[in-house]
Formats: sequence, C-alpha cells, structure tokens
Amino acid sequence: AGPDRGGDVLNVGFGLGLVDEAIQRHRPRSHTIIEAHPDVYKHALDKGWDKRANLLLGRWQDVLPTLGDRKFDGIFFDTYGEYYGEMSDFHELLPKLLKPGGVYSFFNGLAPDNIFFHTVEGRVAQLELETLGLTTSYERGAIKEAI
Repeated sequence: AGPDRGGDVLNVGFGLGLVDEAIQRHRPRSHTIIEAHPDVYKHALDKGWDKRANLLLGRWQDVLPTLGDRKFDGIFFDTYGEYYGEMSDFHELLPKLLKPGGVYSFFNGLAPDNIFFHTVEGRVAQLELETLGLTTSYERGAIKEAI
C-alpha cells in the first residue's frame, strides 16, 4: 500500500503543514511527522496535528533512532537550514526506512537562485539515490495541483 492507499507515511519537516494536509487527504494508516524547530512544532500543536499524526519534536538525526525498525510506504523530506550533506546522510537511511515499493520525495530547495546549479544538485541526488538501489524520476507539476 503506497502513501495514496492508506499506507504508513513519514514527513521530515512540517513547515506550514501543506504536505501533511495532502497526506491526510489520502487517509494514511499512520502518519509520522518529525519537526526540529520548537516554534514550528508549537504551531503544529496549536493546529491540532498531535491528534491527527504522530508529531515528534527533534532533529531527524535524533528522532529516527527512537522509531526502532519502523518502515514507511512513503517518505517526504523537506528540512530548513540543512545542507546537502545532511540530506545525503538521510538518503543513506532510506533502504532501511522504505518498505519495498515505497516512495521517497524531497523538496529540492538546493541552489534555488541558480537554475544551473539547482539542476546539478538534483542530478547529484539522483545519482546518489541510484547507488542506493532506488529508481529516481522527477515530475513537474503546478504547485496548486501538487497540494
């Protein structure tokens, strides 16, 4: 069961909760959110996300080990204030975190002010994920359609 068929979903980085709203529309079996920033976490609490999902405060580097051997059908990664090195560290965990046939997506905010380097960063991520045995594809979509 994928993330759109009632599966188990992990979102690393709550932000404004837009991705989590979209996830909830698919009625996941479980929905885990990891948010590192205390103010954003408080905002999520104020919006009642602790009643809709397993809302966890902390850096993913510290929280993931507390989840044990949990595996997910879908994982979305969008952390603010981290660099490619941290995302690369997260990528190394994907084979252990994703169920067979699972889907991983991330926000490519790397080099947002330069389309050339933005594309290079996306290609670097693609090559890295392929070395981990993951198939990679990029899909364009209007933001309104994606949400």
